[in-house]
Amino acid sequence: MATTPTVEHWFDFLCPFCYIAQDRNRVLREHGVVVTEHPLQIHPEIGPGGSPAGPRVGPTYEFLAREAEAAGLPLEWTDRIAYSLPALGAYATLDDPEVADRFATSVFNAYFGEGKDLESRDLLLKLTEQAGGDPEIVRAAWESGEADRAVGRSAILAYENGVEGTPAWVAGGRSFSGLRPRGWFETWAGSLR
Repeated sequence: MATTPTVEHWFDFLCPFCYIAQDRNRVLREHGVVVTEHPLQIHPEIGPGGSPAGPRVGPTYEFLAREAEAAGLPLEWTDRIAYSLPALGAYATLDDPEVADRFATSVFNAYFGEGKDLESRDLLLKLTEQAGGDPEIVRAAWESGEADRAVGRSAILAYENGVEGTPAWVAGGRSFSGLRPRGWFETWAGSLR
């Protein structure tokens, strides 16, 4: 009896490579791979209010623009790098994977596609509700500190799996990080069967 291949994926909502990695996860899922997502705050030094972003020019940003366009994802840069812990904590409190997936997609789109404030709790609660989640559970998790603790547990799991940045994927005891080409993910998905 064949088992369904599973990949663990770590992401941060402030990471543009993670935004485009949604497309790579779609490739994995289209090939029958179960992708289990985990939040990981990659810049804990960025606190409330975020951090000013410098000019977004050069080869890296040109690459991101091309990859976003190829994936059908709008890309709009803001003038700040977001404080992502509230969004990651909200995600971590959503027990239903389908709700969590819809929430993550909407948060990424709000930040990178529409230039909205990723830190806005009102926005995050609205996106939670639109995804089918309970905003009061998220609000209570923020207030009790459980949202931050859940992100902390995910960081420990990342460390235990050798994950040091995002986007990162782990399967079969091997980890891969960075935004690789779509074709690489198609090949990898096939090798997991």
